[in-house]
Amino acid sequence: KYVSKGSSGINAEYGKKPGRTPNELSPPPMSQTDSWVTGSLVRIKLRNFVTYDAVEVSTGCHLNIIIGPNGTGKSTIVCALCLGLGGKTNLLGRAREIAEFIKHGRDKALIEIELFNKDGPNYVVQRTITNDNK
Repeated sequence: KYVSKGSSGINAEYGKKPGRTPNELSPPPMSQTDSWVTGSLVRIKLRNFVTYDAVEVSTGCHLNIIIGPNGTGKSTIVCALCLGLGGKTNLLGRAREIAEFIKHGRDKALIEIELFNKDGPNYVVQRTITNDNK
């Protein structure tokens, strides 16, 4: 299982497919591939992003909802999706500079987003954020 522990002290565990290593892509179950649309979010992985040390969230092929108490990182995941897909910080209303999304005390953050591709391997978009606002 992947475990995330943010500065709030709350642990979140996310399921892991048996025999899968963290570096492998996570295709949807074969029984569900007909339900997936090209470009659908399959997975998001964060390292040193806002309050998260490390987290990986896998989604389903239908409606996905992020729920939880205040301060547990729901908006952080939405911010990561926006920034990871090329959005600008001014859309988020959270910080002016991209470097402000790096966890305090770290020198860089990683956002990795996996999108479904019905015609071949899934697309993986990766963005590394550094202290020089790049």
